[in-house]
Amino acid sequence: MNRPSPQAPEPILEVSGLVKHYPLTRGVLFRKQTGAVKAVDGVDFVLRRGETLGIVGESGCGKSTVARLLCSLERPTAGRIRYRGEDITRLSGRALKAVRRNIQMVFQDPYTSLNPRMTVGDIVGEPFDIHPEVAPKGDR
Repeated sequence: MNRPSPQAPEPILEVSGLVKHYPLTRGVLFRKQTGAVKAVDGVDFVLRRGETLGIVGESGCGKSTVARLLCSLERPTAGRIRYRGEDITRLSGRALKAVRRNIQMVFQDPYTSLNPRMTVGDIVGEPFDIHPEVAPKGDR
């Protein structure tokens, strides 16, 4: 008996052709590009509701660069990052800030994950400042 397969949920995150190259330059006064470091070169994936994605690889392979691109901390050289159908590589200002509320990067080194300029209370409380609708200030 053949049953139709349930429809896959809409993608939350779609990455296609993601590229990040950093220019190599020479000279101080008259900078000339002499090449490029290909930090990320052609990354594609789709992430749907309920799925988890882990990015693993050896040191220097571009994991952190991909994460920075996904958080829009850097602009890609090429490619597209769509969050809930919207191309976030083209966003700026308030629109980008609204998307960033829903994206979080988890750093791989626990010793550098905490900001030494902030108290632990400030670090733990920061998500509640960003998302005040989660818990009233008196309940925190």
